[in-house]
Amino acid sequence: MEPILQRLPLSKDLSYIYERYESPFFETPWHYHDEFEIVLCDGGFGKKVIGNHTSEYKEGDLILIGSKLPHWFRADETFYMYGAFPRPASIVIQFRSDSFGESFFDLVEMTPVRSLLEKAKFGLEFKGYAKELINKIIKENIHKTSLEKFLSLFEILQLMAESKEQQTLSEIGMEGISKKDSERMSIIFDQILKNFKEPVSVEDLAQKVNLTKAAFCRYFKARTQKTFVEYLMQVRINHACKLLKETDLSVLEICYESGFNNLSNFNRQFLKLTKQNPKAFRKNQHTSVSTNS
Repeated sequence: MEPILQRLPLSKDLSYIYERYESPFFETPWHYHDEFEIVLCDGGFGKKVIGNHTSEYKEGDLILIGSKLPHWFRADETFYMYGAFPRPASIVIQFRSDSFGESFFDLVEMTPVRSLLEKAKFGLEFKGYAKELINKIIKENIHKTSLEKFLSLFEILQLMAESKEQQTLSEIGMEGISKKDSERMSIIFDQILKNFKEPVSVEDLAQKVNLTKAAFCRYFKARTQKTFVEYLMQVRINHACKLLKETDLSVLEICYESGFNNLSNFNRQFLKLTKQNPKAFRKNQHTSVSTNS
């Protein structure tokens, strides 16, 4: 995978970044960096691309991104409207493997954290009690001193390492070096995420990035380890899952709202990716909410 390398502005006086960022629509393109990154989504919603994984993000989501893992948070279309408010926001903590000393993470006491960082090369999303506790710690420390932030980072990493509610995101580890490929893949992802509710033409997408249809299909598969159709289905089904969880729309309405033109194909693709049909998925989500409330 070859996204753009982002050089982060680490201060000469600090070994990490611990900041809150607010932006009209998270305009940073598909990119990677040497630093590990903890992201707390502190406002807004949209779609995230982590490695070859694509899904929804919303306020309160907590993600750990490994060193050199390509990623992109794309705000929902509503945030691209002039004057949209509130604006998307995130609290970001970034650090390198050698930020605290060349062999710091090799200490025996850091074994659980070292294992966590190894798994982070695929991207990790945290759920449940650990997520709520970590989010609270991050928010409480955002305005504290640099030393207090520094100490809280290790509390956060310990809680992440101990959490049993981790979801691995990308199916493969990815690294990249090319600015040209980053720009090209950003165009492709942007077109898919903007237009997945409509028929998406491979020919049109290939033309936008100056490739033939055959070359485009090879290029896309080589960089995501998925065919274009497989990736498009993932985006559509993820959107359907969001609607099943958050709305009272009928399954048929959700089918059409997610880019499908017939119910049988929608049900087939939904079952293939989630291992359950849409009605069962909605019922299980409601049961889970009732159990946790």
